[in-house]
Amino acid sequence: MPIGRSWRRVEELISEHLRQVAEAIDAFAQAIDAYLAGDLSRAEELALATHKAEGRADDVRRKVEAEILRGALLAGSRRDILEIIEETDKLANAAEATLDYLIPQRVDIPPQLTDLIKSIVKRSQDIFAEVNQALHLLFSDMGQALEKTRHIEELESQVDHLEREAIEKLFGMDLDLAHKLHVRDFIGILVEISDRAEDLSDRIEIMVAQRRT
Repeated sequence: MPIGRSWRRVEELISEHLRQVAEAIDAFAQAIDAYLAGDLSRAEELALATHKAEGRADDVRRKVEAEILRGALLAGSRRDILEIIEETDKLANAAEATLDYLIPQRVDIPPQLTDLIKSIVKRSQDIFAEVNQALHLLFSDMGQALEKTRHIEELESQVDHLEREAIEKLFGMDLDLAHKLHVRDFIGILVEISDRAEDLSDRIEIMVAQRRT
């Protein structure tokens, strides 16, 4: 990676962007937990916190883009960094979108699914922790960053398994079809965080491969 004052400014901004995305993911996870516990007021407060953190992440992302477009990096690195930060931003967007579906629509989640939903959320948090480490390592140790992408993919596979288990359990319940579809759609949105993380993992792998050739 290029070294210099401009590059360090970009790296600082990327770290700040990651902090804001982390805040969004954390507030999102707490909001889901509050909702499942029946504390709608707290869930709404945390949904607002998620929204604000996602907005701050957007602001920082635009600063990174402006810095890069001013020529902070070598031409070969600009597109890579822009794509990486855009993919990272999608994680906060996915957290916000999940709560925007869940809370206003008052999705009635059957108690039998609570543990599976919580497990999906926990894996999503674990995935972001790996993403965070991978992106920091990308600037210092690409080999270790690549190892983190393998962990991301393993966790994403676990989320896929939990999603299938939750949907199979849901459709085995004695509920009307409209209720089942409403919950199924929520689960589909919930796993978007892990899906977006896998996309980011793929992008990191491509970036590392390009720099090793």
